[in-house]
Amino acid sequence: MTVASLADLIRPPSRAQIGRAAAIAGPAFAVSVGYVDPGNWATDLAAGRYAYTLLWAVVLASLMAMVVQAVVVRLTFATGESLALTIGRAWPRLRWVSFLVFQGAVVATDLAEFTGVVVGLRLVFGFDTIVASALGAALIITLLFLGNRGLRRIEIALMSFVGIIALAYVYEVHIVGVHLPSLFRGALLPIIPAPGAFALVVGIIGATVMPHNLFLHSAFIVERMDRPLWNDKRTGATWFTRETVVALLLAMLINAAILIVGAVIGGSGSIEQAYRTIAPLAGGAAALVFGVTLICAGLAASTTATIAGDVITRDLAPWNIRRWTRRIVTLAPAVALIVAGVDATSLLIWSQVALALALPLILVPLIVLSSRRDVVGALPLPRTLRGVAIVTALLCVAFDVALLVQALL
Repeated sequence: MTVASLADLIRPPSRAQIGRAAAIAGPAFAVSVGYVDPGNWATDLAAGRYAYTLLWAVVLASLMAMVVQAVVVRLTFATGESLALTIGRAWPRLRWVSFLVFQGAVVATDLAEFTGVVVGLRLVFGFDTIVASALGAALIITLLFLGNRGLRRIEIALMSFVGIIALAYVYEVHIVGVHLPSLFRGALLPIIPAPGAFALVVGIIGATVMPHNLFLHSAFIVERMDRPLWNDKRTGATWFTRETVVALLLAMLINAAILIVGAVIGGSGSIEQAYRTIAPLAGGAAALVFGVTLICAGLAASTTATIAGDVITRDLAPWNIRRWTRRIVTLAPAVALIVAGVDATSLLIWSQVALALALPLILVPLIVLSSRRDVVGALPLPRTLRGVAIVTALLCVAFDVALLVQALL
């Protein structure tokens, strides 16, 4: 990134620019729902078993997410089309393989999100598993119908959910308190406190740098590119990059707050145990806020994952699949596993590990395409951003390989 482009990124906006940005703001904040989803809750609460020592993983994962989402913004403005469509055009012979891999990531994501909804409904309202699953599916379908009437409507709903989650965790952290010296030490010192903690680090990365968010962010931006609000593509890319940084900083703070709550309540680190522990520790109101916020996070994140699957199917599927057929098939594994009695927290954590393992298969094509002049044309990826993106992809691969080696040994 040159000095001039860096100056463009940090220069204060004019009043006219603010007005134009307000008209199209929202994609990054809508996508940030995926960074505070039930998968994040499960991994962050479980990481709280080791006090604040894994807080650095939350910070690292958030920075990695900012980098890859910024690359997506740049590539989308350069091509004028969604990430899924760009990948399909670049490698047509691998179209069906790409579709299966990316849809597999969406299924793993929906598995975590829907599990969070069911767990929240069971904890707050006392429903049994079957009733909670049916009600959760009905609520998600309702939100999806809202999305059918335009992505802007669903963006507003998703941003509202992010606001609710943020306010809820301001309240939770205020109630449980925080030890600042330990907080800063945990955020800055990369420590693996126990052998089992490494899987949580990989899970945190998988829960934060989520593959489906790359496709969703690109689709949200494409919807706005036909509006004459920017003088050139470079200006638009800069604005959306700024929005991405702000939205994901907020998501990072929420994730840190979840880990703080997990560290204070201690225990096994499961969502159910956290809910039951927080009531005698901080009061019934804190437990209720915890449960309701979990439901909101699950509903919002499951909606975004399903919409991302719609985008992938529309732009990449080698055959025609009806939208609602695909949505039902995506939710079916989650419903089946939950009804079968699989432990919810284990389901959440290992689904995030699966996402971390799939992430390099999406990051590598993203970085390759963003580096090709015949693809990006007059809007090449800045050299610094490309270098950091490559390091991010290598880190993902290194963590995945280390986890697999640890499992084998």
